[in-house]
Amino acid sequence: MAVTKISRISRWTLYALSAVTIVLIALFFLGGTVQPENQYVELVGIAEPSFTDGLLYWIYILLGITIFSVFAFSVIGFINNFRHNRKRAINSLLTLLVFAVLLVVAYALGDGTPLNILGYEGTDNVPAMLKLTDMWIYSVYILMSLTILAMLFSPLINRIGKRK
Repeated sequence: MAVTKISRISRWTLYALSAVTIVLIALFFLGGTVQPENQYVELVGIAEPSFTDGLLYWIYILLGITIFSVFAFSVIGFINNFRHNRKRAINSLLTLLVFAVLLVVAYALGDGTPLNILGYEGTDNVPAMLKLTDMWIYSVYILMSLTILAMLFSPLINRIGKRK
């Protein structure tokens, strides 16, 4: 009974997050553009969509939820497994460790060279912030690649495991 309740909550949470995402993407593409005098910069004749900020903030929220969930479930899994099976507890702790190593490697790969942005006077064009931005982008690339590889090779690994 508890499994069906968790499954139902997960399913409706996915539906809600997907609905908000679809609405924000539709607003981004179909919601018009910022007035020319209020635009920050026009790139190659493409005007700035009106709902760019809303979409970016939603992405930040989803990123925060994801990071919190990874750490929270890893810690909860570690605590639960530590009581019953110490070997499984170490495996749960490895999830956190691998994620931390991934972020450190992605941060090291980032480029901190300040960008030459005409008209920008903000404080975010500094090496630490640029490397942090690259870290998130590279982390997404790495995790997306690992997900695709897992989807491709999972049936093969399962088939090999069943033969033995």
